[in-house]
Amino acid sequence: QDSEYSQLAAKTLSDSLGAARLCALVEYLPSIRDLITEAEFDATQANSIESNLSHWKLVSLLTCFINALLKLDRPMILILDDLQWAEALAIELVLGEILESIEKQNNAHLFLFIGLYRDDEVSIYHPLFAKINCLHESSNINTTDIQLSAFSKNDLVNMISNELK
Repeated sequence: QDSEYSQLAAKTLSDSLGAARLCALVEYLPSIRDLITEAEFDATQANSIESNLSHWKLVSLLTCFINALLKLDRPMILILDDLQWAEALAIELVLGEILESIEKQNNAHLFLFIGLYRDDEVSIYHPLFAKINCLHESSNINTTDIQLSAFSKNDLVNMISNELK
């Protein structure tokens, strides 16, 4: 079944993005290389496209990629870590464009986005703070905040001693 799914995913991605655009994504998502046939893969072409990608073009390409995968009716998770270090443009591109596009899909319920950040590094003036508030206010997106506390000194000592055993 995994082989059938991989073949279906490869065809769906190739049909939706085209070989050249799919090759350009290999630089950012190396694991998709396995989905591209040798006949379709042209490293020279991929490198020239990849070097010319603007932020907007990359986000557009990623949005098409995610939307194509959602057509396969399988659950999908996108996890982005360290969002506290993201620039305003990156936050708008990823949390704005990509999530807005996905919420318009019929099968958006299959998509789970997990954004991780250090809340002690995100003030009310940080662009992420404003975007999180927009997501909370959206009627189409369900959000849940999970706050984790720091490890205690005792927790760290126990973890380190268990690893050294």
